[in-house]
Amino acid sequence: MPGRDGERSISGASVRRWLRGAFTERLGYKGAALFFAVVLWFVVSAEEPSEELVPVRLDASYDSARIMTGQRPVIRALVAGRARDLIKLYHTPPVVRRIVTDDAPDSLAIDLRPGDVYIPPDIDAIVRDVQPRSLVLVFDVTTSRRVPVASAVHVVADSGRTMTRKHLTRMVPDSVTVTGPRRIVNTVSSVSTVDQTVTVRDSGDFVVPIDMKALAAGVTVRPAEIRLLVQFPPLTRVARDSARVTALRPR
Repeated sequence: MPGRDGERSISGASVRRWLRGAFTERLGYKGAALFFAVVLWFVVSAEEPSEELVPVRLDASYDSARIMTGQRPVIRALVAGRARDLIKLYHTPPVVRRIVTDDAPDSLAIDLRPGDVYIPPDIDAIVRDVQPRSLVLVFDVTTSRRVPVASAVHVVADSGRTMTRKHLTRMVPDSVTVTGPRRIVNTVSSVSTVDQTVTVRDSGDFVVPIDMKALAAGVTVRPAEIRLLVQFPPLTRVARDSARVTALRPR
């Protein structure tokens, strides 16, 4: 009869043969069995009820005069349903829809509830919660308004004429349209021409640009320049054949 050493040797050889056979024999059958086992596991898992925190897309409708500033808010919903339906939500995210009216403020607070989250009809799932429960949308609203023009032009008479208070200056147009973010445009009470000196001898008109550097970024002015009309009083002389004073306008 074999001793203990012989029994151990036989037992060890049997284990090695079994292991060798497990990894080398009938690999096709074993691979197919493993494949179907994995598929069955996925099928069963897909039908199991589950809860997932999935991303939600914000669909905000607003007028083209509004521009949403900053980063778009991050919204997530806790959704319960079968695992295979929840997987679909990553390809077709739930949606929160909001309509922003024209009279809405530039900073708009929105409250969110689970019922506000829209799930596509072909997905069988229920929204349990939504995070965050409130968010703030910040807009830059473009608006326009008419404001007066202030003249910063210094009119100086040429040596041939004497500048008096009787000379007249007039701006055409005397107001312009300012366009830009509403929060900035509403603070603009007037715009100014550039600071410059104009030397004149006779009546005439001069093109003067608006001082755009004095305005905030993102603000435009139309027209961007005005005409400064300078009118001197008429020259006077005494006619030789009478004492009548005749007014002559310069040519």
